[in-house]
Amino acid sequence: MYRDWKWQDGDVLLSPRGDAALAEGMEVLRQDLLARLLSPRGSHWAFPLEGSDLLDYVGAPLDDLTRTEVLQEAERTLLEDARVLEAWGEWTERDLHLTARLAEEALSLLLPWPLEVTRG
Repeated sequence: MYRDWKWQDGDVLLSPRGDAALAEGMEVLRQDLLARLLSPRGSHWAFPLEGSDLLDYVGAPLDDLTRTEVLQEAERTLLEDARVLEAWGEWTERDLHLTARLAEEALSLLLPWPLEVTRG
């Protein structure tokens, strides 16, 4: 099972004992993808190609063109993660909902085993 520090509001979350809390499985992937989406491209010194340009749209009018550009940027950003095979999204009245299909190798690290998988 894949583990990482658990983040909350940009800080490491601490357990009641004062230790760093851990995220496991799909929560790790969710944190990773959110960080990728919310970090400006080039803002991390060790990974200058990671991040997105979504913050460029803050304050922009939420018209059809902006919605399309935000959707494309979010999908492209998700697809840059090697664990993501496909990404798609749709707008509701006020929110963007993103969905990602993961590589089987990623699932084997993220989900508890044994796991029965139905294909088809």
